[in-house]
Amino acid sequence: MHKQLVHFTLMITVASTACNKHSYETISAVKNKTLSTTTAPQCTAEAENINYSIYRMCSDNVRVGDITPYYDAAASNYKLYFLKNIWSAAGQKHPWFGFVTSDFHNYTETGTIIASASDACAQDNSVGAGGVVKNGNTYYAFYTGHNPDIAGCTNGVKREGVMLASSTNPVAGFVKDTSFTTIYSPVGIGYDENDNWRDPFVIRDNDNNNWMMLIAARKNHNGAWRGVIAKYTSTDLLNWTYQDVFYDGGNDNYFNMECPSILKYGSYYYLLFSDQSINDASKRYVHYRKSTSLNGPWSMPVGPDRIDGNAFYAAKAIPDGYGDAYIFGWCYTLSGNTDSGTPEWGGNLVPHKIYTLPNGDLATSIPHTVKSWLENTPEAFTKNSQWGNVTNTVPGTESYRLVSNADFDVANVLYNPVNRDQYMITTTVSYASSSKDFGFFIGACDGYENTYQLRFVPALNKFRFETKPRSLVDSIPVNDVPVTLVPNTNYKVQIVVEHSVVVVYINDQVAFTNRIYRAPNTTWGIFVDHSDATFSNITVTHP
Repeated sequence: MHKQLVHFTLMITVASTACNKHSYETISAVKNKTLSTTTAPQCTAEAENINYSIYRMCSDNVRVGDITPYYDAAASNYKLYFLKNIWSAAGQKHPWFGFVTSDFHNYTETGTIIASASDACAQDNSVGAGGVVKNGNTYYAFYTGHNPDIAGCTNGVKREGVMLASSTNPVAGFVKDTSFTTIYSPVGIGYDENDNWRDPFVIRDNDNNNWMMLIAARKNHNGAWRGVIAKYTSTDLLNWTYQDVFYDGGNDNYFNMECPSILKYGSYYYLLFSDQSINDASKRYVHYRKSTSLNGPWSMPVGPDRIDGNAFYAAKAIPDGYGDAYIFGWCYTLSGNTDSGTPEWGGNLVPHKIYTLPNGDLATSIPHTVKSWLENTPEAFTKNSQWGNVTNTVPGTESYRLVSNADFDVANVLYNPVNRDQYMITTTVSYASSSKDFGFFIGACDGYENTYQLRFVPALNKFRFETKPRSLVDSIPVNDVPVTLVPNTNYKVQIVVEHSVVVVYINDQVAFTNRIYRAPNTTWGIFVDHSDATFSNITVTHP
């Protein structure tokens, strides 16, 4: 049924059916709109589900952290080692476990790969991230030995050191090499000798016929305390020599460049690291630099120097045996498994495919195996309602032009919930003009105020995630990612929803990971605010 809202009293009646009360200004903004509705919007968050296929967590409901990926050419699969988020005084503290996969939606979970030591004064009383390489028939796992409480220990243990374990069967576990000399930060040259010496990454340097190790550290360097990446070299993987600072962040002073790694792809080497940014968790990004040489110098990319937003962290990248490359990070959980919670350490594995643009920059897209799996079956979905200036541009398809001529004059199309564990929304978006924003509503209690938003903001060249009511949206989003936005240009958008993990891919170049507990099985849709945008051929598919 269509009703024309022609006076303020009727607007109040409509607004009162929404989930929240709204200000006079916001309610006034919906005047003279056309509403067609079938059922009341659903915006209540479901209980968190542990049955993840793409964005894996442990089968026993334990989350994962800091991924150490290894592509095993002999087995044609990926070993994705991770820190299992166990922290028990009587048991394990961040032991290495692993997933094995060849397609990023079917995983086999391993048992313990590297256990933490039970001795309170052992260097690896807890275990941190590292790197795995193969030489001959032996796999070498370099890992962080972390001891959070060394008070009273007299055996020379430090807060952090680099240790070694090896194996001939990388899914059956690694044996610690007790003869290996733990690598501690150099003494007397400005390093933080009490902490911040972790996340070893090892790569073969064929030009110099040796191995290179990178370690995340902090140092009083060039007159300032800053995060740096230290370099070591070895000819046999057992004896290592310090070779100075490998990279210091250039013009940027990072608190810590955690989980450094190098990817060789095409004509370039890419140095990746994660900014710990202890003073502002919203700025914890995965950054990268590029060079034509393994040893630098390292330059900024032409475009943005980060991959994804602040919900994708501690990522490392590896090439496979087929000319592709992938990057693996984790999406944080929020305390209480609610959208009002604060980010916590550990979460769900998130894989992206990466490749190079013509200018040598990195681009990020959905792994093709995941895309094929999610596109397997079309999902029937139904319109819930529409507001404002909405025109169906291609009869028989979910294709719409939405026009809004003023701020808060929201036009939208809402859809009823998709009741699937995993699904993908796909559409092509273009805009003729935009003075504010346009995009997607998630968990919509109504069509204009009480809704989460995935929004294009052309004035800022950003794609943003917001949980605030629209009348309260400000300059500080929950999360965002840079996107170059140009009028009358098509942008392919793929939104992957698996329980509370929501990953958006834009034009097969930009990935945007978020934790949204209000996403599963709630009302969703498209909108414009002071914009003129077209959403073409909206589809929903599932495995």
